[in-house]
Amino acid sequence: MPTTSSIVYANRLCDSETMTTKLIYQVKQNQLSEKELNKLQARCSRELGELRQELNVLLQELRAIADRSAPSSAEPRKSAA
Repeated sequence: MPTTSSIVYANRLCDSETMTTKLIYQVKQNQLSEKELNKLQARCSRELGELRQELNVLLQELRAIADRSAPSSAEPRKSAA
């Protein structure tokens, strides 16, 4: 009978403080092989790209909200000069 693990794996390394701390320790102690370091670097690069994309989406949403709540462009803006 198959059992399900009670361990919940984080989708990203940065989502798990424990995993991040463990990896930092392993890197500092030179416990990872070159192949493992290359895999870790590729994963980190991929996750960074995903985070950048998510940030871009959030920024677009914030700009859309700001545009909707900004005074209409028909009213002249006062300059500080």
